[in-house]
Amino acid sequence: MRAQEAQKFSLSFCRLLCLFVAELTVLASVVIAIAASPPQTQNKTIEWSKSPVGSNRETVAPSLQLFRQIDDVQIEQILADGKPVNIGEPFVGRDDNWLKTITIRVKNLSYQHLKTVQLTLILPKLYPGSPQVIYCYGCAKDEREKGIGPGETVELKMPGGDFYNFVVARVAEKTSLSEINKAEISHMYVTPPSGPTWYSGCVKTANPNTPCPYLKP
Repeated sequence: MRAQEAQKFSLSFCRLLCLFVAELTVLASVVIAIAASPPQTQNKTIEWSKSPVGSNRETVAPSLQLFRQIDDVQIEQILADGKPVNIGEPFVGRDDNWLKTITIRVKNLSYQHLKTVQLTLILPKLYPGSPQVIYCYGCAKDEREKGIGPGETVELKMPGGDFYNFVVARVAEKTSLSEINKAEISHMYVTPPSGPTWYSGCVKTANPNTPCPYLKP
């Protein structure tokens, strides 16, 4: 009798062990599938301000020349993670660091040799108190010395060093970086070879379907 009971116990234990191993195998497969799946993406948007600088009868410092729209520089294309995006239209951001991947291609339509061009975004989720997210050509010394010739197209990129870390830290004071899905064009600065710096919340675009809503004279 004891031998039969021991045999029954051994068979029952083996069945339980097999079920346990099978469950572990299924669980491991689920974990591997989750780990292998791509990270979730969210739609992002870059928008014009609804009340752009230059359309509100602002007063500015003598070192600035205010325009309703800067027409001597043109936004040729905006890229996010290397892919073209349109102002005002949602696009898929690969991850939370989408602001760092933005590149803005601009063309000098003037007859002057420009020194710098800077476009600044703000984050409506953090307004008021949003950090200024800067993209620039000419902020670096070698670019500033080279300048931007008439008809030349250059790429505005986020400054190097710790600038992105500064933006991330400012965001973290109010919310999570994953909550930042929208950026708004705040203003553009253009430094000509002489005279005041051009300043506006609007700039001409190559794409006629994405114009800035500036106040017409």
